[in-house]
Amino acid sequence: MKEPEISASRGPPKKCKPLVHKGIEYNAPWGKMGYIEARDKKSKKFLWALKVYNVENIQDLERDVQERYIISLELKKGHLEVVNEGNERFSINLKTKEITKL
Repeated sequence: MKEPEISASRGPPKKCKPLVHKGIEYNAPWGKMGYIEARDKKSKKFLWALKVYNVENIQDLERDVQERYIISLELKKGHLEVVNEGNERFSINLKTKEITKL
């Protein structure tokens, strides 16, 4: 996946390290802000993608200052915790894909 277009005034977002749990690799692709993807670790086969949050852009404000990329994935009690640049936290139930904002 290609990297997002980043303006010089913003600078690049911190890259989120993939997380592997029970043979599945969870990743936050740069080209899809607010999404996570799951792939089989061995085969690299795509399993699913999930939109965790939406970024609502304010028309008169520069888009790059409104962007919120995922910067952290962590496993906590069977849930995937997602943190973005705005320090918003979300918990994803890996069985049901239910998202809860923390």
